[in-house]
Amino acid sequence: MSAVPSRDLTFPFIASSPAGPRLMLNQSGSVRRIDCEDCLINLFPTNAVEAGPCNVYLRVHGANAVEVISLLGPNSPLSWDFEERGMVGAGTWKNLRLQMRLLLAESESAWFWHVRIENLRSESCRCDLIHTQDVGLAHYGAVRLNEYYVSQYMDHVALQHDRNGVCVASRQNQPMGGRFPSLLLGSLGKAVSYATDALSVYGKEYRWGETAIGLRDGLPGKRLQHEHSLVALQEEVFSLDSGQSTERGFFAQVVMNHAAALSIDDVRRVDQALALPEAKCPPWPVNAPERSNGGGKFSSARYLPVVDLDVAELEQWFGSQRLQEERVNGQLLSFFTPEHEHVVLRAKESKVLRPHGHIMRSGSALVPDEASMTSTAWMSGVFHSMVTQGHVSINRFLSTCHTYLGVFRSHGQRVFVEVDGIWHLLGVPSAFSMSSNQCRWIYRFSSGVIEVVSKADEKTHVLTLSIRAIEGPARRFLLSHHVALNGDDGLQPGPVLIEQEANQIVVRAIADSDVGRRFPEGSFVIAYKDATIWGNVGGDEMLWDDGISRGEPFLCLQTKTTQAVELSLHGRLLNTAALEAGPAGAQDWQLSLDQGNSKAQAVSAITDIIPWLVNNALVHYLSPRGLEQYSGGGWGTRDVCQGPIELLLSLGHFSSARDLLCRVFRQQNPDGDWPQWFMFFEREHTIRPSDSHGDIVYWPVLALAEYLCATRDASILEERLPYFHPEGDAKAEVVTIAEHVESALRLMRRRVIDGTVLAAYGHGDWNDSLQPAKSDMRDHLCSSWTVTLNYQTYRTLADAYDRLDRRAESQVLREHAAVILQQFQEILVIDGVVTGLLYFHPEGRREAMLHPSDRNTGL
Repeated sequence: MSAVPSRDLTFPFIASSPAGPRLMLNQSGSVRRIDCEDCLINLFPTNAVEAGPCNVYLRVHGANAVEVISLLGPNSPLSWDFEERGMVGAGTWKNLRLQMRLLLAESESAWFWHVRIENLRSESCRCDLIHTQDVGLAHYGAVRLNEYYVSQYMDHVALQHDRNGVCVASRQNQPMGGRFPSLLLGSLGKAVSYATDALSVYGKEYRWGETAIGLRDGLPGKRLQHEHSLVALQEEVFSLDSGQSTERGFFAQVVMNHAAALSIDDVRRVDQALALPEAKCPPWPVNAPERSNGGGKFSSARYLPVVDLDVAELEQWFGSQRLQEERVNGQLLSFFTPEHEHVVLRAKESKVLRPHGHIMRSGSALVPDEASMTSTAWMSGVFHSMVTQGHVSINRFLSTCHTYLGVFRSHGQRVFVEVDGIWHLLGVPSAFSMSSNQCRWIYRFSSGVIEVVSKADEKTHVLTLSIRAIEGPARRFLLSHHVALNGDDGLQPGPVLIEQEANQIVVRAIADSDVGRRFPEGSFVIAYKDATIWGNVGGDEMLWDDGISRGEPFLCLQTKTTQAVELSLHGRLLNTAALEAGPAGAQDWQLSLDQGNSKAQAVSAITDIIPWLVNNALVHYLSPRGLEQYSGGGWGTRDVCQGPIELLLSLGHFSSARDLLCRVFRQQNPDGDWPQWFMFFEREHTIRPSDSHGDIVYWPVLALAEYLCATRDASILEERLPYFHPEGDAKAEVVTIAEHVESALRLMRRRVIDGTVLAAYGHGDWNDSLQPAKSDMRDHLCSSWTVTLNYQTYRTLADAYDRLDRRAESQVLREHAAVILQQFQEILVIDGVVTGLLYFHPEGRREAMLHPSDRNTGL
């Protein structure tokens, strides 16, 4: 195969094999994604400005330390030419001549990394190689929905080969189209250690800017099946005398359906892979590439080194009164302020695995508002990310942060600051504070103090960012925005479509994208007050030392020397009138107790945390997404009928509770059931599952009953609402909510075990992990938990009807509830213990299946 220089190609470049594997490669040699048939092999696809977790590292062992260089990506000393089935790179580092080749096998689903190292030094050197490969082995959509979920189903087994040392087999235990893909990673030489999760390779300190622990100290040689599925292999150390060279490398082999569980027999796959002709490296090209990778800011810039705040500075920034102080061995880690601000210090971020983050949403309405904007901020220097308007997954402006280990630095909105002529990336600060709609980062460093504030406005649907150089000279700042408007959370290559107008930048989606199709006239806007401070506005070319774009969707703004920066992010997907109207209502949830009361003093810790619990509940209700479960945008029928309805009722927001109930009942199917989840904006009304678990039908009726008990609002029962129809309300049957309830009650009475009034299990109960594998179990299995919920629903609705003087209906409900109670006690209580699950065999035999979580059912 002849190599084609990268200047003559379009990137990302796709190297493919007739056997199936396709590797999408960036110009710097980094691996963007790996596909085989209908599955994504890697877990974290990367863009061109970063190397990503798939890499080969060269380590040179000195007398006192280990020097490490990545051979793929913007930091690599290699330049690349590309071939039909791979690529070839060459370069020099620390007087070592390096050559590297990626070669896909022609006849099997396998590929090889060949590395040649020649010592140009006058003295000998000791080296080794480490290969890292993130592992997804799942459908692309499943991986991009949430990598943590995919990782939890991964199995890794370390195997020992007689000649090539340790290798690792990985298997996706969640079926992908009925198949179980597997990956085997091994060495062409001899591997002596391994890792199976990125936490073992990078360590939590990596997000501080420390060297990855596994690269610095070597791999642990232990299996960890955590949340960042990544296999790493470490080869044995070798010595090179002056002028000597060696060839080493690694291989990967894919089996698209590994039907059986992984076992020791998988070690035989090593010999199968090494028998392929591509396991022998072809002759190296005579003429090596002579280009530079360009050097990128995200790959080369160091985090700004910060120091802790002293006692006086803490008081200066946060006041003298600190509540609920958290200390370890006398060291202050975090605290609250009387203004419900939670402050986390640098020392605590260094001790926790899960980083500190916060979700902010604009507006103050207590009903869903499609104009609302939502943003996720992270203590590690991510000032806005996953910025959306309306639907909090689809209508995405800025990208999501993938992994909490700091493997990626470019996602979302990031800020560089120039200190002494060198660009530094703002990362973990000296102190980080969070309030309901605002985050603050305080960076104390050797020559100054910088404060960054991000905020979601409570009155208008606007997100803001301000940067101030509090101490020290005026500085230049570079703001990077990884734009996700064109799809795939910013991984879709292509420049950002922008229009500069006066003091603002209008950003539009391409027409052939989800956002572009949904909002052909829509946009997002970055506005700034002082246009004189901006020196340059551009794309990803501003992130490269050579100033050449790699076609990635970044919007960058660089300032002139300044003391302050202020800008705002506006969603303009909807029409202007809808935005100008502003939110309705207010969040009246602040709690107050008489501080002179002894009981109030005893529960001070609870009163400090309550506002945060309420804030989190409102995010879950109105902008449903999480820090780690970052995809969202819909309501779980079960969930929204529990916490949100109870919160609104407890705080006296009855009109908002009524609005919620009406939205839920509009989603009821004509057969009386509800979907497991649904989208609450009309724009996405057809996005919903076709079925639900057996307990779902009870929750809307129970929520309505609780509302009626609290408000005695009989008029809601006469509210006329449609059943769900896939073609819209115009085609739907419209009935009163009272008739909706009767429809649900009829379904409850039908879905029972034959010969009883006990609820059948259906597709499952509250425990989403206990869904029946056999379809007949849906009709013959009974969950005591669901029966309890059934009983509670009847009793609560009877209480509600009593308060509305609907005595006849109440009596019928109470009589049915009494029969449920009687059969529960006669059938589901065995030897004085409530059985969790009881299987009614068709021939009449019953089989109890007790699990401890159901012991306290309480009937």
